[in-house]
Amino acid sequence: MDVTEHKETKPHKHWADITAPLHVYKYSNVYDNSFYKLLKDTVKSYLDRPNKLTYLTHRTSFTHNDKRHHIISHKQNTREQEVIYDLTAEKGWWNQTSDTVVDWSWNILKNSIHPVFYHHINYFKDKEPIDKNWVPHRLHLNYLPYQSYLHTHTDMADQFFNTPNKQTARARSLTFYLHDHVEGQGGELYSLSGYIYEPKQNEAISINGNCAIHGVNSNMSKDKKPRLAFTVRWVHKDDLYLPGSPEKSMWSIDFPV
Repeated sequence: MDVTEHKETKPHKHWADITAPLHVYKYSNVYDNSFYKLLKDTVKSYLDRPNKLTYLTHRTSFTHNDKRHHIISHKQNTREQEVIYDLTAEKGWWNQTSDTVVDWSWNILKNSIHPVFYHHINYFKDKEPIDKNWVPHRLHLNYLPYQSYLHTHTDMADQFFNTPNKQTARARSLTFYLHDHVEGQGGELYSLSGYIYEPKQNEAISINGNCAIHGVNSNMSKDKKPRLAFTVRWVHKDDLYLPGSPEKSMWSIDFPV
């Protein structure tokens, strides 16, 4: 596998105070042909399943008549996601601390997710800039239909971090691609400062997506097929908000008598 690094010198001028320059690691020729085919077939088999959207897709809920309801999915943008796992939704997540969360996470993943996905995550756990102190807390499949795009955004949510905001956390979005870019047919990842990545199958990129604004151009493939990829979200254990008990997550408010 070949690894190259690209780092922009400054963030976009309009959001310089709340964003950071894009920092990219590109991994080329990641797997041999045999495992790459197995990985691609596994992704396709998940996408072929009925009722693949779950509450974990957007994690939206509401209260009606004193009862909590979970929404299976809603139209957040024109990309569709299938969440393979999300450790922050596991029952034991909020009982962890920075000292326990790594071992706990790997134990959960080893015993619950497809072996092909586990192999992929395990393969990248020591690839720069990730090391043994990072947690692969979420994996989702990305399905970008014909004529769809992904608007500019940043990844992840503030409530999972113990840093002043999500932009200052050590976090990465590592996306593995299952198609080749075709000139003039869209699907490129871009930053507002001018970086453009043209996807290539059996290639992955890791970006600081929590703080660098990025998007994906419209999929205008002539064969009208979707753009396929999947993303693993990694966070450094010391930047996660993990008090060790759900009760410690609650605010204690003293009202004047």
